[in-house]
Amino acid sequence: MSDKIIFHNLQVRTVLGNDGWERNKPQPLLITAEIYTSIISAGKTDKVYESVHYGVACKKATAFAESDHGLQSLEAFAEGIAGVCLGVTERALAVHIVVRKPRALLHAEYVSIDIFRTRKELLGNWGSVSEKGETESQEKFALRTAEIEAERATAESMAGPLANEDRIIVKQLSLSTIIGVNLWERHYKQVVNFDLTLHNHKDIKTGSGSVSGSGLLGNGSFFRYRNFRTVVEQVTELVEKSSYRTVEALATAIARIAIKQCKVAKITVRVEKPNALVFAEYSAVEITRSASDFAHLPESMSGSLAPSGATTPVPGSPSIGRRNVAALPVKDTLSSSSATHAAYISLGTNIGNRLANLHRALDLLNTDIPRSHVVETSFLYETAPMYVTDQPRFLNGACLVHTELEPIELLDALQAIEAKMGRDYSMYRNGPRVIDLDILFYDEVVMKTERLTIPHALLHERRFQLAPLCDIDRDLMHHRKGKTVGALLRHLTTHSNVPEDIIQVTPFKSNGYSAGTDAVTNDDSGCILRALSPKQLKATVFMGILNCTPDSFSDGGDHYTFDQAIEHTLELIKDGADIIDIGGQSTRPGATQVGIDEEIRRVVPVIQRIRELGIGIPISVDTFYADVAAAALDAGADIINDVTGGYFDEKMLPLIAQRKCPYVLMHMRGDPSTMTKLNDYSEYDGDVIRGTRFELSQRVRAALDHGIPRWNIILDPGIGFAKEGAQNFEVLRRLPELTARNIRVVAVSESTK
Repeated sequence: MSDKIIFHNLQVRTVLGNDGWERNKPQPLLITAEIYTSIISAGKTDKVYESVHYGVACKKATAFAESDHGLQSLEAFAEGIAGVCLGVTERALAVHIVVRKPRALLHAEYVSIDIFRTRKELLGNWGSVSEKGETESQEKFALRTAEIEAERATAESMAGPLANEDRIIVKQLSLSTIIGVNLWERHYKQVVNFDLTLHNHKDIKTGSGSVSGSGLLGNGSFFRYRNFRTVVEQVTELVEKSSYRTVEALATAIARIAIKQCKVAKITVRVEKPNALVFAEYSAVEITRSASDFAHLPESMSGSLAPSGATTPVPGSPSIGRRNVAALPVKDTLSSSSATHAAYISLGTNIGNRLANLHRALDLLNTDIPRSHVVETSFLYETAPMYVTDQPRFLNGACLVHTELEPIELLDALQAIEAKMGRDYSMYRNGPRVIDLDILFYDEVVMKTERLTIPHALLHERRFQLAPLCDIDRDLMHHRKGKTVGALLRHLTTHSNVPEDIIQVTPFKSNGYSAGTDAVTNDDSGCILRALSPKQLKATVFMGILNCTPDSFSDGGDHYTFDQAIEHTLELIKDGADIIDIGGQSTRPGATQVGIDEEIRRVVPVIQRIRELGIGIPISVDTFYADVAAAALDAGADIINDVTGGYFDEKMLPLIAQRKCPYVLMHMRGDPSTMTKLNDYSEYDGDVIRGTRFELSQRVRAALDHGIPRWNIILDPGIGFAKEGAQNFEVLRRLPELTARNIRVVAVSESTK
């Protein structure tokens, strides 16, 4: 039977996650329910007790909404309403629920969830079947049983497209953008309306018809939240910065970014232009795309930064694809037969050489944990101690580890590393420690045992863990809180009276530890940490340039001799330089390479003499040769400044990873003799920023894959390298776009080489 009892747009008031202003306050919801049942008996007898009372269903739905259900998302709430409706009567075989949240987003009409659940799916069984009556013949009993089975099969068939998926719908998201081919459309932004339908695989918790006050489902599990806000934020950023000529291209770009960056399995995008036609309400394009439609795109090419239709490497550099496990310095790679899990781990230290402690911990995560390796790292933060404040400040970071170990096995391995590094477990709780390794997330697992809670029990109140975690993935969903880690950090930063006790820092000197050794200095004297943007500390760091070359275009030959180089170094320090950058080879347009031995002869003695004079200023060496870099570091240099971003010498990235030194990674195409001919960014629609950012991101990915922590990477957009005059000014003007998201630390200078 396809009979159903319906109530439409029942308005309720409830606290369900955050409103459009990210406040946890009561909000209006509209509930529509279609309860599939058989009304044959009630239709024949006109008896009230034979009917399914829609008034009772409404009262139960309202009571559930106004209860202390503790849920955070539309998905969990809709599942709870489905359980309530199926509980009205055993004759309810299935239910179609639509929950609409009008105040979910500031610029959209509403967000809704659309689900279909059968009694068997949600409650675990179809309910009881009355036994054969004493006077009922076997034939009639068999007929009645067949009719019941047919009704159940019919109820299941009514799901249609919702048989295997749930849908989250963002309705009439209104944004302003440049769109169209007409002259006036290229000059003025116009309002465009978007409908986004997220097709999600069903995440049914069998037996979860009831919900506790903490958001815990009836079977003791937590609902997996799918965060529509992340998709909307990404789409909004894309649309408002775009200038597409066709609606089709805009719709495709939205689908691509939702699937590749936001991990949506399938999406329907409808784009409406209300001002396109004079005598029509709007014109529109609607597309549906799934992951298979963008399977040919590497992860790093999935966003709006990727070149239009490009799958080729950037000019003058090798192809950089997705993570290359073989290139990682791990003890053994993951087997193809076992499941690989994503574990997000925080790192903290406040005893001894803190930076060296973090680097050694990363190495041990790769070498001492079987079938595991580090694939991502965060930036570095110096933080005030929390809970117990009378102790030294911490250095904190985070990493993403791919592992085949189960959570408790991973916990055991992490504690073994802590013990190996000398952590004293007899110390009072939250006291000083040489290293602290916590599991913050493990896939989407929600668990609580005596030894381990996932997600981490105190993560939501710890900026020192949330900030590094957001560097890796700010869209991670905290399934207990129903919020992303980005939203949790934003709440602590914006909505709470939290002191400014966390500072992003970058190392400027070597840390006293190299991979493959256990030697770690006992203090922080070898590590200078500079704040990137704190109000109370210097925000801009000045680099003094020392060219030990006869042919640099700015000062070629002025400081070529040994004595001239030392004299100029002292002048630079007197004038306020924070770093001395020494170059032994010109990188001016058309320059020829001098060779490794000659470059070492020019640079190394100068470094040695600076150190002999007791000058402790950080020294950077401008070279793209790994052998020169190694000799310079041995002589006392601290930073390697590579204009090729590591693609000229294949030994460079492994060296930087092994020596744990800061690394200036610059954007360039080709080499100094060819780069002036490689300034065509037409594959990025002529957008030099988009091209530079995308190509830099490829080199960053290569550096991370070789084991270089993100906090050791300093980016240089390459002013004057594969860019002509107007393009250089464009890079300077739009520099903040290069420093968004995972590309933050930027060194900017006009080349004087």
